[in-house]
Amino acid sequence: MKGVGMTEAAKPSPGGKGHKKGKARRRKPARAPAGAPPGRIVAQPGAHLTHLSFTAFHPGGLSHPEDLDAALATLTTAAPTATEDAPGGGLWIDIVGLADTGLIETVCARLGLHMLSVADIFSTGQRPKTEIYENYVHVVLRQPLGMNPYTDEQLTLILGNGFVLTVQERPGDSFEPVRQRLITGGPRIRSSAGYLAYALMDALVDAYFPVLEAYGERTEELDDRILEGAGDGVIGDVHSLRRELLALRHTLWPQREAVSALMRHDVPYVSDELSTYLRDVADHSFQLMDMLEIYREVAQGLVDLHLSMMSNRMNEIMKVLTIIATIFIPITFIAGLYGMNFSTDSAWNMPELKWKYGYFFALGLMLCSTAIMLFTFWRHGWLGKRQKTRAKRHEGHDHRPGRKDEAG
Repeated sequence: MKGVGMTEAAKPSPGGKGHKKGKARRRKPARAPAGAPPGRIVAQPGAHLTHLSFTAFHPGGLSHPEDLDAALATLTTAAPTATEDAPGGGLWIDIVGLADTGLIETVCARLGLHMLSVADIFSTGQRPKTEIYENYVHVVLRQPLGMNPYTDEQLTLILGNGFVLTVQERPGDSFEPVRQRLITGGPRIRSSAGYLAYALMDALVDAYFPVLEAYGERTEELDDRILEGAGDGVIGDVHSLRRELLALRHTLWPQREAVSALMRHDVPYVSDELSTYLRDVADHSFQLMDMLEIYREVAQGLVDLHLSMMSNRMNEIMKVLTIIATIFIPITFIAGLYGMNFSTDSAWNMPELKWKYGYFFALGLMLCSTAIMLFTFWRHGWLGKRQKTRAKRHEGHDHRPGRKDEAG
Protein backbone atom coordinates (compact mmCIF):
# COMPACT_ATOMS: atom_id res chain seq x y z
CA MET A 1 0.00 0.00 0.00
CA LYS A 2 1.04 3.58 -0.57
CA GLY A 3 1.26 6.40 1.96
CA VAL A 4 -1.89 7.20 3.90
CA GLY A 5 -3.80 10.32 2.92
CA MET A 6 -0.86 12.28 1.58
CA THR A 7 2.66 11.71 0.45
CA GLU A 8 5.12 11.64 3.34
CA ALA A 9 6.92 14.60 1.78
CA ALA A 10 3.65 16.46 1.49
CA LYS A 11 2.76 16.25 5.16
CA PRO A 12 2.74 19.83 6.46
CA SER A 13 5.73 20.80 8.52
CA PRO A 14 5.74 23.70 10.93
CA GLY A 15 6.95 27.04 9.65
CA GLY A 16 8.56 29.84 11.60
CA LYS A 17 12.23 30.11 12.47
CA GLY A 18 13.04 26.47 11.95
CA HIS A 19 11.48 25.94 8.58
CA LYS A 20 13.74 24.96 5.75
CA LYS A 21 14.33 27.74 3.32
CA GLY A 22 14.11 27.16 -0.39
CA LYS A 23 12.84 28.58 -3.60
CA ALA A 24 9.41 27.43 -4.71
CA ARG A 25 10.54 26.41 -8.18
CA ARG A 26 9.54 23.27 -9.99
CA ARG A 27 12.15 21.23 -11.74
CA LYS A 28 12.09 21.84 -15.46
CA PRO A 29 10.74 18.82 -17.34
CA ALA A 30 12.27 17.63 -20.58
CA ARG A 31 10.40 18.82 -23.66
CA ALA A 32 10.27 17.82 -27.28
CA PRO A 33 12.48 19.97 -29.50
CA ALA A 34 10.93 22.74 -31.54
CA GLY A 35 9.35 21.44 -34.73
CA ALA A 36 8.98 17.86 -33.47
CA PRO A 37 5.94 15.97 -34.79
CA PRO A 38 2.83 15.95 -32.54
CA GLY A 39 2.59 13.07 -30.12
CA ARG A 40 6.34 12.63 -29.71
CA ILE A 41 7.16 11.03 -26.37
CA VAL A 42 10.03 12.52 -24.38
CA ALA A 43 11.38 10.45 -21.50
CA GLN A 44 11.92 12.43 -18.31
CA PRO A 45 15.44 12.22 -16.82
CA GLY A 46 15.48 10.70 -13.37
CA ALA A 47 12.02 9.17 -13.78
CA HIS A 48 10.96 6.62 -11.17
CA LEU A 49 10.67 2.95 -12.03
CA THR A 50 7.32 2.03 -13.52
CA HIS A 51 4.93 -0.05 -11.45
CA LEU A 52 1.45 -1.15 -12.53
CA SER A 53 -1.42 -2.17 -10.31
CA PHE A 54 -4.84 -3.38 -11.44
CA THR A 55 -8.03 -3.27 -9.39
CA ALA A 56 -11.18 -4.78 -10.90
CA PHE A 57 -14.30 -4.00 -8.90
CA HIS A 58 -18.03 -4.57 -9.00
CA PRO A 59 -20.79 -4.27 -6.39
CA GLY A 60 -20.24 -7.86 -5.30
CA GLY A 61 -16.49 -8.05 -5.01
CA LEU A 62 -12.96 -6.90 -5.70
CA SER A 63 -10.02 -8.51 -7.48
CA HIS A 64 -6.46 -7.66 -8.50
CA PRO A 65 -5.60 -9.11 -11.93
CA GLU A 66 -2.00 -10.18 -12.37
CA ASP A 67 -1.36 -8.70 -15.82
CA LEU A 68 -2.81 -6.34 -18.40
CA ASP A 69 -4.59 -9.02 -20.41
CA ALA A 70 -6.39 -10.36 -17.36
CA ALA A 71 -7.29 -6.83 -16.32
CA LEU A 72 -8.70 -5.84 -19.71
CA ALA A 73 -10.74 -9.04 -19.76
CA THR A 74 -12.76 -7.69 -16.84
CA LEU A 75 -13.95 -4.63 -18.74
CA THR A 76 -17.62 -4.40 -19.65
CA THR A 77 -18.73 -4.72 -23.24
CA ALA A 78 -20.58 -1.41 -23.31
CA ALA A 79 -20.43 0.58 -26.54
CA PRO A 80 -17.19 2.59 -26.70
CA THR A 81 -19.07 5.71 -27.77
CA ALA A 82 -21.49 5.65 -24.83
CA THR A 83 -21.93 9.02 -23.15
CA GLU A 84 -23.22 7.75 -19.79
CA ASP A 85 -21.22 5.96 -17.14
CA ALA A 86 -22.41 2.34 -17.19
CA PRO A 87 -23.14 0.92 -13.72
CA GLY A 88 -21.89 -2.45 -12.59
CA GLY A 89 -18.24 -1.89 -11.65
CA GLY A 90 -15.11 -1.19 -13.60
CA LEU A 91 -11.31 -1.35 -13.72
CA TRP A 92 -8.74 0.92 -12.11
CA ILE A 93 -5.28 0.87 -13.66
CA ASP A 94 -2.73 2.76 -11.58
CA ILE A 95 0.67 3.48 -13.13
CA VAL A 96 3.42 4.84 -10.89
CA GLY A 97 6.68 6.02 -12.43
CA LEU A 98 7.44 7.08 -16.02
CA ALA A 99 10.72 5.25 -16.62
CA ASP A 100 9.33 2.42 -18.78
CA THR A 101 7.91 4.38 -21.71
CA GLY A 102 7.31 1.25 -23.77
CA LEU A 103 5.13 -0.38 -21.12
CA ILE A 104 3.07 2.76 -20.63
CA GLU A 105 2.61 3.14 -24.40
CA THR A 106 1.38 -0.46 -24.57
CA VAL A 107 -1.21 0.12 -21.87
CA CYS A 108 -2.43 3.31 -23.54
CA ALA A 109 -2.64 1.61 -26.93
CA ARG A 110 -4.69 -1.26 -25.50
CA LEU A 111 -7.09 1.26 -23.99
CA GLY A 112 -7.43 3.10 -27.30
CA LEU A 113 -5.92 6.42 -26.22
CA HIS A 114 -4.94 9.07 -28.75
CA MET A 115 -1.24 9.66 -29.31
CA LEU A 116 -1.58 13.23 -28.03
CA SER A 117 -2.94 11.91 -24.75
CA VAL A 118 0.00 9.54 -24.47
CA ALA A 119 2.44 12.39 -25.11
CA ASP A 120 0.69 14.52 -22.47
CA ILE A 121 1.25 11.78 -19.89
CA PHE A 122 5.02 12.13 -20.30
CA SER A 123 4.95 15.93 -20.50
CA THR A 124 5.00 16.50 -16.74
CA GLY A 125 5.15 20.28 -16.71
CA GLN A 126 1.56 20.91 -17.77
CA ARG A 127 -1.01 23.04 -16.02
CA PRO A 128 -4.21 21.30 -14.88
CA LYS A 129 -6.70 20.87 -17.70
CA THR A 130 -9.55 18.74 -19.02
CA GLU A 131 -9.65 17.46 -22.61
CA ILE A 132 -12.68 15.71 -24.06
CA TYR A 133 -12.03 12.94 -26.59
CA GLU A 134 -14.60 10.85 -28.39
CA ASN A 135 -14.27 7.77 -26.18
CA TYR A 136 -12.75 9.08 -22.97
CA VAL A 137 -12.00 12.12 -20.79
CA HIS A 138 -8.40 13.17 -20.17
CA VAL A 139 -7.85 15.17 -16.95
CA VAL A 140 -4.49 16.57 -15.86
CA LEU A 141 -4.23 17.47 -12.18
CA ARG A 142 -1.43 18.20 -9.75
CA GLN A 143 -1.09 16.71 -6.29
CA PRO A 144 1.05 18.18 -3.48
CA LEU A 145 4.33 16.52 -2.57
CA GLY A 146 6.07 18.73 -0.04
CA MET A 147 6.41 22.13 1.56
CA ASN A 148 9.23 24.56 2.34
CA PRO A 149 9.41 24.91 -0.58
CA TYR A 150 6.09 23.84 -2.06
CA THR A 151 6.41 21.09 -4.67
CA ASP A 152 3.86 19.02 -6.56
CA GLU A 153 3.67 16.40 -9.27
CA GLN A 154 1.51 15.81 -12.30
CA LEU A 155 -1.30 13.29 -12.06
CA THR A 156 -3.06 12.12 -15.20
CA LEU A 157 -6.57 10.70 -14.79
CA ILE A 158 -8.35 9.18 -17.77
CA LEU A 159 -11.98 8.10 -17.54
CA GLY A 160 -13.08 5.73 -20.28
CA ASN A 161 -15.69 3.09 -20.94
CA GLY A 162 -15.63 1.11 -17.69
CA PHE A 163 -12.08 2.00 -16.68
CA VAL A 164 -10.07 4.64 -14.87
CA LEU A 165 -6.39 5.12 -15.65
CA THR A 166 -4.19 7.12 -13.27
CA VAL A 167 -0.54 7.90 -14.03
CA GLN A 168 1.72 9.33 -11.32
CA GLU A 169 5.33 10.47 -11.48
CA ARG A 170 6.48 8.80 -8.26
CA PRO A 171 5.23 6.59 -5.41
CA GLY A 172 3.05 8.13 -2.73
CA ASP A 173 -0.33 9.76 -3.24
CA SER A 174 -3.52 10.84 -1.51
CA PHE A 175 -5.64 7.89 -2.68
CA GLU A 176 -5.29 5.58 0.33
CA PRO A 177 -8.78 6.43 1.68
CA VAL A 178 -10.23 5.50 -1.72
CA ARG A 179 -8.37 2.18 -1.68
CA GLN A 180 -9.72 1.45 1.79
CA ARG A 181 -13.27 2.22 0.65
CA LEU A 182 -12.84 -0.19 -2.26
CA ILE A 183 -11.62 -2.90 0.11
CA THR A 184 -14.38 -2.42 2.67
CA GLY A 185 -16.94 -2.83 -0.07
CA GLY A 186 -18.97 0.37 -0.09
CA PRO A 187 -21.74 -0.10 -2.66
CA ARG A 188 -21.34 3.36 -4.15
CA ILE A 189 -17.56 3.35 -4.59
CA ARG A 190 -17.84 0.05 -6.51
CA SER A 191 -20.79 1.14 -8.61
CA SER A 192 -18.99 2.54 -11.66
CA ALA A 193 -15.72 3.85 -13.06
CA GLY A 194 -17.16 7.35 -13.15
CA TYR A 195 -17.83 7.40 -9.42
CA LEU A 196 -14.32 6.06 -8.78
CA ALA A 197 -12.89 8.90 -10.87
CA TYR A 198 -14.89 11.37 -8.78
CA ALA A 199 -13.62 9.80 -5.54
CA LEU A 200 -10.01 10.03 -6.71
CA MET A 201 -10.37 13.70 -7.70
CA ASP A 202 -12.12 14.48 -4.44
CA ALA A 203 -9.29 12.88 -2.43
CA LEU A 204 -6.68 14.81 -4.39
CA VAL A 205 -8.44 18.16 -3.97
CA ASP A 206 -9.01 17.55 -0.25
CA ALA A 207 -5.27 16.84 0.16
CA TYR A 208 -4.67 20.58 -0.35
CA PHE A 209 -6.61 21.59 2.77
CA PRO A 210 -3.91 20.50 5.29
CA VAL A 211 -1.31 22.14 3.04
CA LEU A 212 -3.12 25.49 3.14
CA GLU A 213 -3.78 25.14 6.87
CA ALA A 214 -0.04 24.66 7.41
CA TYR A 215 0.61 27.81 5.40
CA GLY A 216 -1.93 29.60 7.61
CA GLU A 217 0.00 28.54 10.73
CA ARG A 218 3.25 29.62 9.12
CA THR A 219 1.71 33.01 8.31
CA GLU A 220 0.62 33.46 11.93
CA GLU A 221 4.10 32.54 13.20
CA LEU A 222 5.70 35.10 10.88
CA ASP A 223 3.21 37.69 12.10
CA ASP A 224 4.18 36.94 15.71
CA ARG A 225 7.87 37.15 14.88
CA ILE A 226 7.43 40.56 13.26
CA LEU A 227 5.42 41.90 16.19
CA GLU A 228 8.03 40.59 18.64
CA GLY A 229 10.66 42.59 16.78
CA ALA A 230 12.61 39.70 15.22
CA GLY A 231 14.33 41.27 12.25
CA ASP A 232 16.97 38.71 11.29
CA GLY A 233 15.80 36.83 8.22
CA VAL A 234 12.11 37.51 8.71
CA ILE A 235 11.69 39.50 5.49
CA GLY A 236 13.37 36.67 3.56
CA ASP A 237 10.95 34.17 5.11
CA VAL A 238 8.01 36.38 4.14
CA HIS A 239 9.17 36.59 0.52
CA SER A 240 9.70 32.82 0.48
CA LEU A 241 6.15 32.37 1.74
CA ARG A 242 4.79 34.67 -0.96
CA ARG A 243 6.65 32.77 -3.68
CA GLU A 244 5.29 29.45 -2.48
CA LEU A 245 1.74 30.78 -2.28
CA LEU A 246 2.12 32.11 -5.81
CA ALA A 247 3.29 28.68 -7.02
CA LEU A 248 0.30 27.14 -5.25
CA ARG A 249 -2.02 29.59 -6.98
CA HIS A 250 -0.61 28.56 -10.37
CA THR A 251 -1.84 25.06 -9.51
CA LEU A 252 -5.18 25.66 -7.82
CA TRP A 253 -6.55 28.24 -10.25
CA PRO A 254 -6.44 26.08 -13.43
CA GLN A 255 -7.28 22.97 -11.39
CA ARG A 256 -10.55 24.58 -10.39
CA GLU A 257 -11.31 25.22 -14.06
CA ALA A 258 -10.40 21.63 -14.97
CA VAL A 259 -12.88 20.24 -12.44
CA SER A 260 -15.59 22.65 -13.53
CA ALA A 261 -15.15 21.58 -17.18
CA LEU A 262 -16.26 18.05 -16.24
CA MET A 263 -19.75 19.28 -15.37
CA ARG A 264 -20.63 20.17 -18.94
CA HIS A 265 -23.39 18.18 -20.58
CA ASP A 266 -21.25 16.92 -23.47
CA VAL A 267 -18.69 15.07 -21.33
CA PRO A 268 -18.74 11.30 -22.01
CA TYR A 269 -19.24 8.89 -19.10
CA VAL A 270 -20.32 11.71 -16.77
CA SER A 271 -23.97 11.24 -15.90
CA ASP A 272 -26.25 13.80 -14.30
CA GLU A 273 -25.90 12.03 -10.97
CA LEU A 274 -22.12 12.09 -11.25
CA SER A 275 -22.24 15.82 -12.08
CA THR A 276 -23.89 16.37 -8.70
CA TYR A 277 -20.88 14.85 -6.94
CA LEU A 278 -18.46 16.74 -9.16
CA ARG A 279 -20.09 19.98 -8.04
CA ASP A 280 -18.93 19.13 -4.53
CA VAL A 281 -15.34 18.79 -5.80
CA ALA A 282 -15.69 22.11 -7.61
CA ASP A 283 -17.00 23.68 -4.41
CA HIS A 284 -13.95 22.43 -2.51
CA SER A 285 -11.75 23.89 -5.23
CA PHE A 286 -13.42 27.28 -4.77
CA GLN A 287 -12.89 27.03 -1.02
CA LEU A 288 -9.20 26.35 -1.56
CA MET A 289 -8.91 29.40 -3.81
CA ASP A 290 -10.64 31.56 -1.20
CA MET A 291 -8.26 30.35 1.52
CA LEU A 292 -5.27 30.87 -0.75
CA GLU A 293 -6.25 34.43 -1.66
CA ILE A 294 -6.72 35.28 2.02
CA TYR A 295 -3.26 33.95 2.88
CA ARG A 296 -1.72 35.82 -0.04
CA GLU A 297 -3.28 39.06 1.16
CA VAL A 298 -2.05 38.38 4.70
CA ALA A 299 1.44 37.63 3.35
CA GLN A 300 1.43 40.95 1.52
CA GLY A 301 0.29 42.60 4.74
CA LEU A 302 3.25 41.03 6.55
CA VAL A 303 5.61 42.97 4.30
CA ASP A 304 3.79 46.21 5.09
CA LEU A 305 3.73 45.29 8.79
CA HIS A 306 7.46 44.63 8.80
CA LEU A 307 8.21 47.94 7.10
CA SER A 308 5.90 49.72 9.52
CA MET A 309 7.58 48.09 12.52
CA MET A 310 11.01 49.02 11.16
CA SER A 311 9.83 52.59 10.68
CA ASN A 312 8.40 52.71 14.20
CA ARG A 313 11.63 51.38 15.69
CA MET A 314 13.58 53.97 13.73
CA ASN A 315 11.25 56.69 14.99
CA GLU A 316 11.74 55.49 18.58
CA ILE A 317 15.50 55.59 18.14
CA MET A 318 15.33 59.07 16.65
CA LYS A 319 13.06 60.21 19.50
CA VAL A 320 15.53 59.00 22.12
CA LEU A 321 18.44 60.64 20.33
CA THR A 322 16.46 63.88 19.95
CA ILE A 323 15.59 63.92 23.66
CA ILE A 324 19.22 63.35 24.60
CA ALA A 325 20.38 66.10 22.26
CA THR A 326 17.66 68.46 23.55
CA ILE A 327 18.64 67.81 27.18
CA PHE A 328 22.24 68.71 26.43
CA ILE A 329 21.31 72.05 24.83
CA PRO A 330 20.93 73.96 28.18
CA ILE A 331 23.80 71.98 29.70
CA THR A 332 26.03 73.00 26.81
CA PHE A 333 24.84 76.61 27.16
CA ILE A 334 25.66 76.68 30.89
CA ALA A 335 29.05 75.06 30.32
CA GLY A 336 29.81 77.51 27.51
CA LEU A 337 28.64 80.47 29.55
CA TYR A 338 30.91 79.74 32.48
CA GLY A 339 33.71 78.76 30.15
CA MET A 340 34.12 82.30 28.83
CA ASN A 341 37.46 83.78 29.85
CA PHE A 342 36.36 87.18 31.07
CA SER A 343 38.41 88.95 33.68
CA THR A 344 37.13 88.30 37.19
CA ASP A 345 38.53 91.60 38.50
CA SER A 346 35.27 93.36 37.66
CA ALA A 347 32.27 92.78 39.91
CA TRP A 348 30.09 92.39 36.81
CA ASN A 349 32.17 89.68 35.17
CA MET A 350 30.82 86.43 36.71
CA PRO A 351 31.58 87.08 40.38
CA GLU A 352 30.38 83.51 41.22
CA LEU A 353 33.53 82.16 39.59
CA LYS A 354 35.39 83.16 42.75
CA TRP A 355 32.67 81.66 44.94
CA LYS A 356 33.79 78.49 46.68
CA TYR A 357 30.47 76.82 45.80
CA GLY A 358 30.44 78.02 42.20
CA TYR A 359 31.27 74.61 40.75
CA PHE A 360 28.43 72.91 42.61
CA PHE A 361 26.13 75.79 41.68
CA ALA A 362 26.87 75.16 37.95
CA LEU A 363 26.29 71.42 38.31
CA GLY A 364 23.05 72.01 40.20
CA LEU A 365 21.89 74.41 37.50
CA MET A 366 22.58 71.74 34.88
CA LEU A 367 20.69 69.09 36.88
CA CYS A 368 17.74 71.40 37.41
CA SER A 369 17.50 72.21 33.72
CA THR A 370 17.66 68.49 32.91
CA ALA A 371 14.91 67.66 35.42
CA ILE A 372 12.69 70.46 34.13
CA MET A 373 13.05 69.26 30.53
CA LEU A 374 12.39 65.62 31.46
CA PHE A 375 9.25 66.63 33.34
CA THR A 376 8.12 68.70 30.38
CA PHE A 377 8.62 65.76 28.02
CA TRP A 378 6.71 63.47 30.36
CA ARG A 379 3.93 65.99 30.81
CA HIS A 380 3.39 66.22 27.06
CA GLY A 381 3.37 62.43 26.68
CA TRP A 382 6.69 62.23 24.87
CA LEU A 383 8.39 60.10 27.51
CA GLY A 384 7.50 57.06 29.58
CA LYS A 385 4.07 55.47 30.08
CA ARG A 386 2.15 58.71 30.04
CA GLN A 387 2.01 58.50 26.24
CA LYS A 388 0.15 55.16 26.41
CA THR A 389 -2.15 56.53 29.11
CA ARG A 390 -3.01 59.53 26.97
CA ALA A 391 -3.66 57.28 23.95
CA LYS A 392 -6.05 55.10 25.95
CA ARG A 393 -7.79 58.18 27.28
CA HIS A 394 -8.31 59.46 23.74
CA GLU A 395 -9.66 56.07 22.63
CA GLY A 396 -12.20 56.04 25.44
CA HIS A 397 -13.45 59.53 24.62
CA ASP A 398 -16.22 59.70 22.01
CA HIS A 399 -15.98 62.78 19.79
CA ARG A 400 -19.00 62.00 17.62
CA PRO A 401 -21.42 64.92 17.32
CA GLY A 402 -24.77 64.50 18.95
CA ARG A 403 -23.50 61.90 21.45
CA LYS A 404 -24.85 63.81 24.46
CA ASP A 405 -28.23 64.18 22.86
CA GLU A 406 -28.41 60.44 22.22
CA ALA A 407 -27.44 59.69 25.79
CA GLY A 408 -30.07 62.07 27.05
